[in-house]
Amino acid sequence: MKKPYHRGFTLIELLLVTTILTIALGIGLPSFSKLIEDSHRKSTLNQLLTGISYARTEAISRSSNVTLCPLDRSNRCSRDWNQPLTVFIDPARARQLTSPNNILRVLQAPDQGKLYGRTGIRKHFGFRPTGMARESIGHLLWCPDDGNREKAFQIRINMGGRPILAGDSSNDGIVEDAYGRNVSCP
Repeated sequence: MKKPYHRGFTLIELLLVTTILTIALGIGLPSFSKLIEDSHRKSTLNQLLTGISYARTEAISRSSNVTLCPLDRSNRCSRDWNQPLTVFIDPARARQLTSPNNILRVLQAPDQGKLYGRTGIRKHFGFRPTGMARESIGHLLWCPDDGNREKAFQIRINMGGRPILAGDSSNDGIVEDAYGRNVSCP
């Protein structure tokens, strides 16, 4: 009668495979974390661009004033742009959510980085029934947690209510504001 033959790994084979995997992960992990970071950044950018365009489109299609802003506890627009942003119908342009039925969309707060809204003296972006954003032009600036300006992006909202992504015309890796200066992360 034949004895059963058990095949397995030797200790040396197991150590060799473990060493190779450790080296491969050590090389690949930083690239993988950069890929994840870039994915979060692009997701935040796309969500904001889509939300701004949506607010403008809804103002036109509903022939009503629409506001985009972070809301405080009393449902008034606030300056804390790292809270969820609410797109809502605002017929009286009061910059306050008067009914939950007026909510059109809620954009989740960025899970990474910081968002800064520059709206002059206002705390909102408002779109008129024509789609115009006349008195509430400005920009949103997103900065990564490490403050690296090369990873930052800026979305400007012009008087026509259209979102415009800031570019890097100087090719130094940092986008410029509307005045041609490099953006800075606070």
